[in-house]
Amino acid sequence: MITALLLAVFLFLAAVASHLAILGVGHRLFDRRRDTLAKLAVSLLVLASHFLVAILFAAGFWLGAQWGLGGFDKTPSMDWMDYFYFSLINVTTLGLGDIYPTEHLRVLAGVEALTGFALISCSAQLFWTMMHKGEEA
Repeated sequence: MITALLLAVFLFLAAVASHLAILGVGHRLFDRRRDTLAKLAVSLLVLASHFLVAILFAAGFWLGAQWGLGGFDKTPSMDWMDYFYFSLINVTTLGLGDIYPTEHLRVLAGVEALTGFALISCSAQLFWTMMHKGEEA
């Protein structure tokens, strides 16, 4: 359980750090240009950041499964796309339930959902800023 918590904390910190760095690039871009093309570029940066977070957690789930922290209730076995799919569904807090973790990997899934909720809120703030300041320009 301690190993799963440490892995979850590491992934949380890596996800937050990378997301904030990418959002910082988006803020700087938008401070220089406030046209539609800049808004679309910032939107793509946000999408890429969320994909990166999902990839980080997918790698964490794979690593946790390799370390024997748990597995997934999916037959016959998980491949890279299954890990990414589960992570993407989980980080958005959608949680379809067609694939679900077992044992201590459930802790990682909970932390990923909390991380996703926090990072989606950060992204929403950036979009609100773009719309609000975009009207002033």
